[in-house]
Amino acid sequence: MSLLILLAAVGGCGSDRTEEVSSKPEVQVAMPEAQEAAQASKTVEPSSVGSTAPVVRPATGKSERVVLVWDGISNLHRSFFLDASAVEQLGRDMAGLVKPPANVHISFDMDRHIGRIQVKLLPETAIGLSVGEGEVVKLASISPLLQGLARYRSSVAARYDTRVEAFRIGIDSYRGLTHCRFTAAGPLPPDGTVVSGCVELNGVSTCGQPVDGGLLYSLENAAKIRDCLR
Repeated sequence: MSLLILLAAVGGCGSDRTEEVSSKPEVQVAMPEAQEAAQASKTVEPSSVGSTAPVVRPATGKSERVVLVWDGISNLHRSFFLDASAVEQLGRDMAGLVKPPANVHISFDMDRHIGRIQVKLLPETAIGLSVGEGEVVKLASISPLLQGLARYRSSVAARYDTRVEAFRIGIDSYRGLTHCRFTAAGPLPPDGTVVSGCVELNGVSTCGQPVDGGLLYSLENAAKIRDCLR
C-alpha cells in the first residue's frame, strides 16, 4: 500500500527546531490509497468508560484520507510522523468514525513542553460518536478514535523517537461558542481504551458521574458534550 504526499510543509519542533515557527499551523496532506486489506486487523474498544474488558471490533480494511496539520513540529519529526505504514494504519482506524478527510493536528508547545496528537472534529463529520440522551453521555463511543491515535503515536515512537510516547492524545471540537476537549485516561501512556470522564468545556474541567449507560452531567453540559461529538 503506497502513501502519496500531496502537499509538503516546512517548520520546526522541540530540541530539533533550528528555525522560527510560524504562528499559524501548517497543513500537510497524507492520502493513503483506499483498498481492501489482505487480512482485516482488529480494533479493541471498551464496553464502558473505565472498563478494561475488551470488545473485538473488526476493522474496515480501508484507509481514509488523513490531513496532518503541524504546529511547532520540526522538519525531522515531521518525517517521523509521515511514516507510510503509521499513517495508513491511522487512516484505517479513522474509517467509520470520522468522515474523510480526518483532520489530525500534531503540535508541540515549547514553553510547556507538551506534545499533542488530536483529531479536530469538524461539525457533522463524526459517525456515531454522539451517544446518550438527557443528562447521560456515553463517552465510550470515542474510545476507538482515541485508540487509533494511541496506536499511531506508539508506532512513530517505536520506529523513530521514544519521546513521542509522551504526546497526549485527544479530540478537540468547536461548536459555536463551545470548545470541547476529550482525553484518554489510564496508565501512562494511555492507550485510549479508557476515556476520561472529565471533559474540558471552554477550558473548565467538567466531570461526569458514572451511571448505568454512561456518565451523568448537568442537562446543559450533556447537551454541549453531545453536540461537540456530532
